[in-house]
Amino acid sequence: MYLYRAPNNVYFTRICLSKYLRDKGYPFDVKVSLLTRDRAEAVIRNIDVAGTLKKIIKSIDHKTRINDFIRYVDEVINHLRAQFDADDSDITFNITPKPHAIPIRDTKLSEYRETTTVAQAMPVLALNEALSAFIISKQKSAIRPLSIKQLEQRTRHFIDTVSSKDKSRSKTNAESKCVHDITSADAMTYRDALLIQGRSYKSNKEYLAAVLQFFKWCQLMNYCNHNPFESVTVGQKPKAKPNQARDRWTHIELKRLLRSSSFKASTIDFKWVTRLMLYGGLRPSEACQLKPADIKLIDGIHCISVDDSGALQRLKNLNAKRYVPIHNALLEQGFMAFVTQRKSTHTQLFDYKPVGINEDWSKNYCKQLAKLQNEIGMQANKRPTAYGFRHTFIDEMKQLDISEHIVAQIVGHANPNITFSRYGKDINVAALLKDIERIEYQI
Repeated sequence: MYLYRAPNNVYFTRICLSKYLRDKGYPFDVKVSLLTRDRAEAVIRNIDVAGTLKKIIKSIDHKTRINDFIRYVDEVINHLRAQFDADDSDITFNITPKPHAIPIRDTKLSEYRETTTVAQAMPVLALNEALSAFIISKQKSAIRPLSIKQLEQRTRHFIDTVSSKDKSRSKTNAESKCVHDITSADAMTYRDALLIQGRSYKSNKEYLAAVLQFFKWCQLMNYCNHNPFESVTVGQKPKAKPNQARDRWTHIELKRLLRSSSFKASTIDFKWVTRLMLYGGLRPSEACQLKPADIKLIDGIHCISVDDSGALQRLKNLNAKRYVPIHNALLEQGFMAFVTQRKSTHTQLFDYKPVGINEDWSKNYCKQLAKLQNEIGMQANKRPTAYGFRHTFIDEMKQLDISEHIVAQIVGHANPNITFSRYGKDINVAALLKDIERIEYQI
């Protein structure tokens, strides 16, 4: 609708913008008061105003900045309406809650854009350029190299996907795709593409989270007006059948592993790391990077200090820093004697080293486990992983009905209970040990 009458009988020109532009953050519509209550006069004025607005909107391209568009429309419409014979000077750019109306002259929007100052303009940045700057920014933060690599890979996957879609239409469009070109429709299309590519629910969720974080950074850097992924979710987590849940090791699988000749012939380091995960809930990298000095006596109780005080030690997050009482089963198997012997000969408790650019402490351990599983007939993709030992420990505590906030402190999770998290104190190691020693594997 181009001409309509408001409740106060003043006539307006109203033009709705396309959904494509609205998804990029442009206003839903442009409303311009024609400063008259006379319909015949309004019809004449509407011809000039509507025609000019249509030309401006048509001239929008991928380099047009929303703020420039708004300022230009205001300027052009105000210039045009100055020629009206009316006392009323209502100017409304009826957006919600965006711009207000604009004046009209012969200058093209592209020419106006070139005259705007750098301070006023929103930077026009290609997706690839923005990703490079985003990664550099992340590298300056205290973020693990592996996390940065994952952010880059997952965001790159989105850029490649959206560029591939555009290449089928136009090579030029694909090469010039900018941050502010991405709409919520692009975000939903990408989400749909993820869902049919065969990844797990968790992986899809992490891919979307990475791209969401990328556009949040772009918004803060003023490369775009809104985050197109803000309301995009992967949907409900599918329910797996009991026999499809491979997160943990069953007691039968544990017995098969620990009683095998291959396990008995494995290195002493491999055996102890496996047991520390199984009886203490440590992450693979947390166990592999331990130093002899990380085994401490606290209140008369032998504990593992999980921290990042060593030069190459890394923690997943702040919650991972903790004390884990050592299960009596490990003490009975001679763990403290092993620690004492290593103190005199080793800087690290185990011989594992961080590997690759990501400084992955657990990579060699995981390779050993996979090789051992192959030897005892556990098929790839149908067997639990190294991380599964930690999952097994957590699930055993769950089956014993141990309070979730206690489990969270032992395994280094964020406290799920806001009351305990904000006001509670850490539980003493003696109390934690009582719950840890309730775990008994039938192996």
